[in-house]
Amino acid sequence: MQYCCRLDASIDNQPFLVSLKEAGVPFVIEVRQGQQELWVSDLAILDRVAQGYAQFKHNQSMRLVPSNMKTLPLTTLILSLCLLVAILTGMASSGREWFYIAELQFYPRAWFLHDWPQQMWFSVSPIFLHFSIEHLVFNGVSFWYLGSQLERRLGLLPFGLLVMLTALSGNYGQLLDSGPLFGGLSGVVYGLIVFAGLYQWRVATLYIPKGLFGLAGVWLVLGYTPLFEMIGLGSMANAAHLFGALGGAVVFALWKVAAKEVSNHERR
Repeated sequence: MQYCCRLDASIDNQPFLVSLKEAGVPFVIEVRQGQQELWVSDLAILDRVAQGYAQFKHNQSMRLVPSNMKTLPLTTLILSLCLLVAILTGMASSGREWFYIAELQFYPRAWFLHDWPQQMWFSVSPIFLHFSIEHLVFNGVSFWYLGSQLERRLGLLPFGLLVMLTALSGNYGQLLDSGPLFGGLSGVVYGLIVFAGLYQWRVATLYIPKGLFGLAGVWLVLGYTPLFEMIGLGSMANAAHLFGALGGAVVFALWKVAAKEVSNHERR
């Protein structure tokens, strides 16, 4: 028997082991120093089984279940706040003014920022406001898919800074482009997409299909055309998407520099 990998005790490994049995892969589970290890008999398939288990662990870590939510406090908190705001405002049918980034003056048409320090809240509050169930579900699923991976890889504080800075860049970009009447998590989602794409390209795989990055780019470009309004999806917060994406790129560059400095310091 050849050693393959250690099994993660925090997840249910039974589905993976069942799949090995169904595929006719001979294996045994040994317990050493309190940890389960997977051993296979055929050296030729060792790497494939190890890669398969790594993919299985990754898929398990992204499931929206209580065990994962406990290990992803910030991702869970942001999604919970989005859901709470959707319920309290009736999908932005009332109380929207508590989440718009700036106050709107209708005549003469103008907007102005809130007083300090209230503006600290209003700078990020638009990300919690959604205007339909579809809007909330699409952004929520996208944020969980990306956030569940990045919060684990980066840690709580770096991931929190990533969310904060992409929220600020997206929100203020949209404000300067069209005013304060917007909301949604999609600017942050675009920031996470760009950060994840750069991370996967320059650091390590996140098992995100390359097609997702291409689709996001096409969606961003189509947002600047009349297509979405023509098919009934309404107007998009295109500037929030664009500036959120740019924010994600900037944060990745800063994170890469910081990670290099930490690495150099540890070598000394």
